[in-house]
Amino acid sequence: MKKVFLLLVLSIIIQFANAQETDINKIYQSAIENYKAKDYKKSADEFSKLIELAKGIENLSDYVLFQGTTIFAGNNNQEKTFQILNYLINERFYSDLEKVNNQNEFQKWHTTKEWENAIFKIKQNKATQPVRNRQNIKTKLLEAKSILEKDNGKLWEHQIWNDSIIVIDYDNTIYSLTKLSNSQTDDNTLYYKTMEPNTLVFVNTTQKYEGKEYATVLSNYLNDKSSTIIHELFHLLQFKFRKFNGDAIAYLDETNARILLRLEYEALRNALKAINENKGTDEVKSYLKDAVILRKERQKQYSKYLNAELEIETLEGLANYTGFGLSTYENKYDKAISEINQREEAETYTRPFPYAKGPAYGLIFDHLNVKWRNGLDKIYNFAEIYETKVNKSKLKISKKTLEQAKTSNNFDEINKQETAREEHQNKLIAYYTDLLINKPTLKVAISDFDNYGRSFNMNGTLTLKDKGIVYSSIRGRDKSDGKNFGSFSTIEGKDELGKSGILSYKENGTTYFVFPLPTKITDTKVIGEFYEIELNTNWKLVKKDDGNMEIIKE
Repeated sequence: MKKVFLLLVLSIIIQFANAQETDINKIYQSAIENYKAKDYKKSADEFSKLIELAKGIENLSDYVLFQGTTIFAGNNNQEKTFQILNYLINERFYSDLEKVNNQNEFQKWHTTKEWENAIFKIKQNKATQPVRNRQNIKTKLLEAKSILEKDNGKLWEHQIWNDSIIVIDYDNTIYSLTKLSNSQTDDNTLYYKTMEPNTLVFVNTTQKYEGKEYATVLSNYLNDKSSTIIHELFHLLQFKFRKFNGDAIAYLDETNARILLRLEYEALRNALKAINENKGTDEVKSYLKDAVILRKERQKQYSKYLNAELEIETLEGLANYTGFGLSTYENKYDKAISEINQREEAETYTRPFPYAKGPAYGLIFDHLNVKWRNGLDKIYNFAEIYETKVNKSKLKISKKTLEQAKTSNNFDEINKQETAREEHQNKLIAYYTDLLINKPTLKVAISDFDNYGRSFNMNGTLTLKDKGIVYSSIRGRDKSDGKNFGSFSTIEGKDELGKSGILSYKENGTTYFVFPLPTKITDTKVIGEFYEIELNTNWKLVKKDDGNMEIIKE
């Protein structure tokens, strides 16, 4: 990732991944809604169904399982509550004592022996957590190092492993296999320290620390079979050969473009399924051809975006392919299908798409024994690779072949879904146009873009045509000792599309952020309905004659 970073997005499933994910997500959301409405019986029934679909509690994340304990407790099901809570404590080393003690639904059992035992074990977990955490991080880093040293440059003709990797934990502790200034170590293998304020952004990316470029990985991304570590280390290698823009591709929020992209997803998914089910090379190639036909048709209709699209696809698509390909996932085709499912369910397609397409095309090409990897100093075009390496000639796309590709890949259902979605999308566009364009706003320019870190939920953005991109969940941090205005973030719990939004756009080479007018202003803080800004010294707010406000340097 470059310049544009990602906020952590909640994952319901941690190990189990197949076509039932959509059903699981819907059931989970319904269970939560019914729990909030105090319909505990219905919520508990739905959560039981969720566990069944996920094939056991071991395949659900800690966050979701804790939600399950409160749901079953609300329904007065003591057995199910403690079954899940004890699993979290004994198998996942759950240690959030304050959260457990403050949960109202548990209070009726505070005098029981079961509760006493649970609290005792949670306290033990909390006491041993730092040592266990360090051991786990060291193990995961060394596992990834072993994988990449075994590869030894075979995949990309260059060694991917690099000791310049930092793991960031949410208690502000950072970990590295190389010695950091003022760091501690237990065994001269893993070094750790408390991170200085405003030095690293909490994201999986590459960023500078103590004057050196590092790959940074969040601690809760370490249980993915080394995939994320490899992904970010690949970026370090990639940037030695070429710098890439990772800009969002605005047209992919348009209904027609989304339909064509989803049809391409479906064709790639079908090709991966054909590989998984040993359907034979002809069927795999047939679906791959469909994917390329649909891809080329979309890119022909939106040709002015092609170069930018290929650039971000090369940047993130190749990194995700490399992470998947060299990871220890048992079935990488299943994982690639899961990735398509996840990216397809996103509210917006403007930036998530390469994470799905890179692994899909890469693994399919590898299955077909296509020699498609050709250095790290070029832009990759998967359609071009197909035409030269698989088809051996340019594809001729007629109206008939296009319709056949659509029909073979679920056009009717996709078209129906996207047409219905368009109405909702238009409402969001109208809401944000009024909030951030028509009404008075607060605007600030980023004077030193290279030293301004941004992290955001890439699944929670919206393109306002010709106006910029709205981010419903975003953080910004000045890394330049006051050259920029300060830092800001949307407020957790209010950072959803349709509820919050900060606009970003470029004009004459300068990046701007636009906020709704604040509700409270102090010497150093600017607070809005769903955002907070911390001003640097010598920056202030000014009110203009037209009712708008601006942050400027004094």
